[in-house]
Formats: sequence, C-alpha cells, structure tokens
Amino acid sequence: MNTSRKRTLILASLILALGLGLILGVRVRSQKHSETSPNLPGVLPPTSLNSIRPKSHPEFTASHKTSVNPTGSAEERQHQAMTTLSQILNTSKQVERTRQMLVFLDQLGDDQIATVISGFHEAGWVDFNRNEYSLLISTWIERDPFAAITFLDQNVTDGWTRKLAASAWAAEHPEAATHTINGLQDHGKVNDWIVGLIAGIARNDPEGALHTLSTLTTGHTKKQAVRSILPEVVLRGSEFAGQWLEKIKEPKLQQDSAKQLAHSLAQRDPAAASQWISEMTSARTRREASQIVSEIYAEQDLDAAIAWTETLPPDSLAEAAKGVTKHLTRQDPASAAQWLLKLGDTPDLDPARLRFLHEATPHSPQIALQHVPTLSRSQDQEQQYQKVLNHWKTQDPTAAIAWASQNASELPSTVLKSILPKKKRNSKHQ
Repeated sequence: MNTSRKRTLILASLILALGLGLILGVRVRSQKHSETSPNLPGVLPPTSLNSIRPKSHPEFTASHKTSVNPTGSAEERQHQAMTTLSQILNTSKQVERTRQMLVFLDQLGDDQIATVISGFHEAGWVDFNRNEYSLLISTWIERDPFAAITFLDQNVTDGWTRKLAASAWAAEHPEAATHTINGLQDHGKVNDWIVGLIAGIARNDPEGALHTLSTLTTGHTKKQAVRSILPEVVLRGSEFAGQWLEKIKEPKLQQDSAKQLAHSLAQRDPAAASQWISEMTSARTRREASQIVSEIYAEQDLDAAIAWTETLPPDSLAEAAKGVTKHLTRQDPASAAQWLLKLGDTPDLDPARLRFLHEATPHSPQIALQHVPTLSRSQDQEQQYQKVLNHWKTQDPTAAIAWASQNASELPSTVLKSILPKKKRNSKHQ
C-alpha cells in the first residue's frame, strides 16, 4: 500500500471515531438546533464537522478555505464542493452566509463551476437562494463569459438565469456581450437573453441600451426590454427621463413607457414630475402620464397639484383633473364640484366628473345628485342618477325618496320607477 493511500485510510478512521463521539455528545444540542433553525427547503443538511463547530471558531473559516479543492478524483472534489455549498446555504445569518459564499467562490475551480450550477438547479436551491446563485453566475461570467453563456444556452432554460448572466456580462463589456448574445434563440414569447443584455447595458448607459435595442428586436421582447431600462432612467431624474423618452419613436411604446415612468418619478419628486409632464412634446404621451402624476401629486400637495393642473393644455388637463378630483372630493365635495365647473363644460371632463360622483356618493349623495346634469351624455346622467339614488336609499331611504319626489320633474321615468314607492309614482303622474 503506498504512503498516500495509507494516510487517507488513517485519516478516515480518525474522523469516523471522532464523529461517533461527537454524535453521542451533542445529540441533544443538534436536536434543539434542528427545531429552531430548520434547513431551507431543498437544501441538503450539513454533513461535515463544521455543522456542529461554532461559526466563530477560527478552524471554521480555515476548513472552508481548503475544502473546496481537496485532493482526489473529480467526482470526489465535486461532491466536497456541493457539500460545502450546502453548509453555506444552511447558515442562518445573511451576512455570514454571503461572506462564506465569497470565500467558496474564490476557491472554486474553473472546471467545477458548470457542475456546481447544474447541482444548484437539480437540488432545487435556486428559488430559495437567489442571492447566492446570482453570485455564482456573476463569478463565472467574470472568469469566462463565453463558456458561461454557451453552457447556459445549452443546459439552462430558466429565463431568470439567462437574464442574470446576460446582464452581468453586458454591464461590464457591452460590445462583446451584444456580439455574442445577439442571435441566441429563446423559444418563449420574450427572448430573455436580449432582455438581460439590454438591462446590463442600461446600468451605465440607458440611452445606449435603447439604441442597441432598436437594432435587435421588436414585439414582446422589445417591450419587456424597454421596461428593464426604466429603473435606470428614473435614477437619473425627470430631466433625463424627458430626453430619453423622446428617443422612443414608436408612439404606443413611448406612451406605455411614459405611464410607467410617471408613477416612479412622481413618487420620488411630484413637483419635478409635473414639470416633466408639462414639457412633453407629444400630446398623447402627455395625456397618458398626466393622470398618474396628478393623483400622486394631489395626495402629497393638493393645492400645488390643483395649480399645476390648471396650467395644462386642454388635451391633458382633463386627464390630470381626474387625478386631482379624487383627493379634492374626499377632502371637500362641494369645493370639488365648484372646481370642476370652473374648468369648463367640455365633454373631455366627463371622466373627472364621473370620478367626482364616485367619490362623493358614499358621504355626500345630495351634492353628487346636484351635479349629475354636468355630464354631457344623457345615458350617463340616467345611469348616475340611478346609481347615486340606489346607494342613498340603502343608507337613508326616507331622505332619498324625499329628494327624488322633490326633483321628479328632472329625473328620468326609469329612475323614478325604481326609487319611488308605487303610490308616490302614481301621484306624480296624476
């Protein structure tokens, strides 16, 4: 028997003996730990002595630094790598788990990464350990992006993984990533390779990402990829967002992007977002985004939102009025009604008037009924009379019937029939 083989057998015997003793000595402690810190779903339980050694013990770190690449066959080395990874994923504290993961990755051999990623998927760890999986993918991309992309393209169909890998590469080397990823196929409606590529480029260059996207794809993939750029656009503020949005030439895509940007920008700074709306050159895009901004603006500063809405051109004022009306009516229904009258009698304001009636009905049905005639269409008036009176009748039938009786000459016959008792209906027609 050669010396190396003999040493291995001796070491194995010592570990087995020590393990038996420790099992007898710490059984109660291990049971208590399993009750309070169960393994994550899909994660293998720790199998080495590190599972019972205090994490603060200096040997814990030392053992992890040397256990990833032990001597032995490729199969033995891979088994040890997966065992070590299992121990890391079972670490309860996030910071400590990340620290151990970085040590693990630093010592993981290039020839092991592909198999470890496959094992990660086969063990069902991805959904429960996305942070650690992201580090693993990013490490491989950093070391050998071509090998990583080729392997994932052939072996991993998970869209999230493909986006993650493409994004990590494109963020650092956009030209090389674009050259390689362009042409990779994805059999779903959305090509996740392209979405990840564009998201990665956008981290440093949202305008470049939009330009690259325009040369690569259309349809569902393009729409999804544009969405991946939006967080980076928001981070750069309203002025940049306005310039970036103008570069989208497809009207529908521009409008959809404006609506999504409007919400995020208004949450960050409603005053700046309102200025962004005012400076838009496309009337349709401005109209699509103005209601979203006005509603958030009114929630934070109602007076300022009212003043801003009144400065908008007619093509956008009606949409913005709808957002303001919601909060103004909740605060003061009578003032809201007067404000809508002040804005004019254009049919374009009907959506704002309907919002007023919806908000006023529960608490101020009489005020709501008084302003139903401001709706431009008779069928809408009839429908709203019916809706408001029916609601009022459930809360205070005497008051609702009395109002309907006093205003019978103004109400449609179908409304009177449903609201007034039969005797009163007959007396009204005599």
